[in-house]
Amino acid sequence: MNLVNGNGHTLSQERQYAMVMTALKDLTPHFENNQIVEVLVNPDGAVWVDEIGLGLRKTGAWMGAPEVERAIRLMATAQHAQVGLHNASLAATIPGYGFRIQGDLPPIVERPTLSIRKPASLVYSLQDYVEHAIVTEEHAALLRHSVLTKKNIIVSGGTGSGKTTLTNALLKVASSTTDRMVLIEDNRELQCDSDNKVGLLTNVDYPMRRAVMDTLRRRPDRIIIGEIRDGAALDLLKSWNTGHPGGISTIHANDPIGALHRLCTLIEEVVLHAPKELVGEAVDLVVHIQRDHAHPGGRRVTGIMHVDGYDTQQQTWIVHEGSSSRERYKPCEKEQI
Repeated sequence: MNLVNGNGHTLSQERQYAMVMTALKDLTPHFENNQIVEVLVNPDGAVWVDEIGLGLRKTGAWMGAPEVERAIRLMATAQHAQVGLHNASLAATIPGYGFRIQGDLPPIVERPTLSIRKPASLVYSLQDYVEHAIVTEEHAALLRHSVLTKKNIIVSGGTGSGKTTLTNALLKVASSTTDRMVLIEDNRELQCDSDNKVGLLTNVDYPMRRAVMDTLRRRPDRIIIGEIRDGAALDLLKSWNTGHPGGISTIHANDPIGALHRLCTLIEEVVLHAPKELVGEAVDLVVHIQRDHAHPGGRRVTGIMHVDGYDTQQQTWIVHEGSSSRERYKPCEKEQI
């Protein structure tokens, strides 16, 4: 019989996770550095890190192929998964640490590789963003006001652009209210210090769409999703638009208007034609953040777009940025991400 600890993991699993961390011991200094958000081991064994303010850089450290493969196989065992010739890719999370791991083995790569995403260990405030010149004072005030007045906000950007960290800054503002918040994600990265919150983790057996629909029975004031990446976008927008304003979510997109196109593309995974009127009505604000290695903060907010609806006659989005006049953007058929 396997005993279960307070986290719901068997003691056998605990030992297996400990063995994983032992196998990754050469990377420990990077795990302990709060400024490092990603650790990458390339096929040649070179270790690269993405560090806030410095960007992606080669560390000079090195891991041999046998050590990398051992770590991947140990992780697979701990999560009751198998990796091998016909299943050479592993996506996993180390509980307790919150590290999100992507491991790859031959034949899909020349030699074993690892990509490790660390959850944010520090929660930055909007004022911190101002002090680092990532957002302007005016934009920070706009974001703060939008959160407090319960606008629905989409944070867009590319991989590693800092979407989740910015979302945590917005949640810091939302936490100053008494609103009951339900946070839905597939890996614990959102950080919210509200006294009235419920955090849900989705998986294969409990998908995002079901979590969103179930959440309507959890008496939420605000529904927060770590990242929209499938047809759950439709359920989320419906919930935001029917008595649950003040939501926040992230999405992969190249620019603010691209975030609206991307939402439509995801919705069309479950319906033939995306209800663009719903998108235009449910989303109030799109905040776009992107990497900028020339910037001292390593990233910056490049656009904040107000969404004022969708013109069905002209088939255009009605949007404006800051204090500029309204503009109309014709939706593209598909957004390539």
